[in-house]
Amino acid sequence: MRCLIKLRAEQDQAYQSAYHTKLQGFLYRTLENAGYDFIHREKPFKFVSFSNIFPPKDMSEGDVRTWIVASPHEHLVEQFADAISEYDTVAVGDQRYTVKYTSVFDLTPQENGTLQTGTPIVVRIPASRCEEYGIAAEYDDVYWRLEHPLDAFKQELERNLAAKYRRYYDKEPPERPYFTNWTPQKEIAVPLHYEDSVVQTIATTWRLDYECRTRSMYRLVKLAYCAGLGELNTTGFGFMNEL
Repeated sequence: MRCLIKLRAEQDQAYQSAYHTKLQGFLYRTLENAGYDFIHREKPFKFVSFSNIFPPKDMSEGDVRTWIVASPHEHLVEQFADAISEYDTVAVGDQRYTVKYTSVFDLTPQENGTLQTGTPIVVRIPASRCEEYGIAAEYDDVYWRLEHPLDAFKQELERNLAAKYRRYYDKEPPERPYFTNWTPQKEIAVPLHYEDSVVQTIATTWRLDYECRTRSMYRLVKLAYCAGLGELNTTGFGFMNEL
């Protein structure tokens, strides 16, 4: 389930590419107002993902932008839509918006389709598994990069999605592979700005083809659309769109 929010700029303002932690903070505050204050404490998965505010360019007063929040929890999305509709002002860092309107909708996986990254995917490989992929590990984990073996990305992404499936549905996931074609596009270095530090995060953009031949595959692809792929979904990564 998805909530689409149309936002009107209250002032002339620059688009902030380092929006991640600011938008995450606003997401959590709105979820708290919607009665879901516990979401930020959920581990290991929160089952919420979100797009950036797009199109990502500077604004004049009155310009309209779009933000999408997704979750497999339908009631959460509905309550989020109600909560954000009550705001006089949406403040994300120095950016100020009014809510023009919201709508709730769903994405339905097709028998054959393609997922495309709305925000880039983060995959971190634990040092304990780097050797099997032929990747040198200097730290506790390594961000997957385009220079690394593709199989490492496939295995780690599907491992993460399978774990989400078990947690959300309380069932064993379908057999791998989950995607029939993997098309990498570009690698992006994203600085995450926290109060006392900046963390450089490496992420990649993709097109992923799928086939839904079984009910379990349908559920898995729908979960990818709702909860996001890879890690740091509630920090603005791995939000997926339908191509």
